Amino acid sequence: MQKIALISDIHANLPALESVYLHARSRGIQSFLNVGDLVGYGPFPDEVIAFIREKRIPSVIGDYDRKVILIKQKQKRWQKKKKSLKLLAFNWAHDHISIQNLTYLESLPKILEYTIFNVHFLLTHGSPDDISEHLSKETQTSRFQEIADQYNVDVVVSGNTHQFLQERIHNVLFINPGSVGRQDDGCPDASYAILEKDEEIRVKQYRVPYDVQKVIKALESYNLPEEFKTMFLKGLNLNTVLS
Repeated sequence: MQKIALISDIHANLPALESVYLHARSRGIQSFLNVGDLVGYGPFPDEVIAFIREKRIPSVIGDYDRKVILIKQKQKRWQKKKKSLKLLAFNWAHDHISIQNLTYLESLPKILEYTIFNVHFLLTHGSPDDISEHLSKETQTSRFQEIADQYNVDVVVSGNTHQFLQERIHNVLFINPGSVGRQDDGCPDASYAILEKDEEIRVKQYRVPYDVQKVIKALESYNLPEEFKTMFLKGLNLNTVLS
């Protein structure tokens, strides 16, 4: 049995990432694939990037990663259309990432074709056409088919929605492992998926509890907003917290 862990949307949550990594390794996982959003909102952006680099986990860039990279250039334009707390999150993350790790983040591709255990993967944060696109249960079958027709792969792994997805369109399996570090479903436990391959490919989602108080204490130590703490404590996105 060959196994691969699929991770996404860590959002600078190192305790959640460490717990997922240990959980996967305890199940015999040697290989990990990451589909982006390493940073944003959490208090450990530099540490998360360092972890991914140290473990040599193949990764693609996420939309929040790109916003953190571009925040200093786009500040004035984004002030007109983005919430102030989002701009704060982008700026704070940018200011707390080393030059070496920021350079690494900038180097990540938007899409990555990767073959392991004779399984051909396409890794993308949103979709191959748009880093911010949501491939979800609401996505029309024709859209999945369009992507499947574009690439000769067995599995497409995407993130961005923070919701687990497993959808087979003809011979292509679409997977979203959910969010490691910042959930949207009211459960703060980390989410990731394990893909198993023998005669066929199977996927299972796992929810992993972690020490969320480490995140809260770090947020407090940096005087980051109460809304960020609520997001991690309750497993909610910023829009829900603000509503």
